[in-house]
Amino acid sequence: MGLTVTIMITCDTLVYKTLDIYGFKITASGIVFSLCFLFSTILTEVYGYKLGSRAVWIMVFCQTVYVIILNLAAITQIENNDISRNYYSLYHEFWRVMIGTWVSVPVSYFLNGFVISKMKMLFMGRLFFVRYVTASMITQAALLLTAYPISLSSKYSVNELVNIIITTWSYKVIISVFLLPVAMYLAHKVKRIEGTDHYDWGASYNPLSVFSEVKTSQEENKK
Repeated sequence: MGLTVTIMITCDTLVYKTLDIYGFKITASGIVFSLCFLFSTILTEVYGYKLGSRAVWIMVFCQTVYVIILNLAAITQIENNDISRNYYSLYHEFWRVMIGTWVSVPVSYFLNGFVISKMKMLFMGRLFFVRYVTASMITQAALLLTAYPISLSSKYSVNELVNIIITTWSYKVIISVFLLPVAMYLAHKVKRIEGTDHYDWGASYNPLSVFSEVKTSQEENKK
């Protein structure tokens, strides 16, 4: 959970930085973000949809606090010195990232948890690589299509934004494939350490009720 929050906040900080690779633009945050998807997927794979979704709300809360503090610092005493002016120039519209976070993180990560959970039951825990790559393609698309138009619309033209979204999505999916052996190893390792491999039989997928302690019939039968 700590690593997931750290990576998400790092992605927020790097969201305005783009790299030009043979004419294709990709955000620096996009390079780092695949690690966050990896940890989020493992949370749901091992502990189930409810605990994975709790992590999503925690991420949103922590990101909101971070963005508000940085945004307020950037717009306070702008003329104090050159560093203050540079902070203002870069982060005075950082509130856009917060709005993007409120929309994109819940949409993409609840969708990721739902896909991982449902496919795990469908395949009875088998074919992890299929579930992981499929969830990556869907989740990354949902995140980029909701976050980047909000966060980057004031920084780049429409054509540049489309270029960034397509290139970053392609990169993220490719990196997810390269990280697949790491994901498989970590999922297996954590399951063995924790002594659990959760299936969401009968679970509620309402993201607003994930902090509820109401037990499902499946959980009750295990006791």
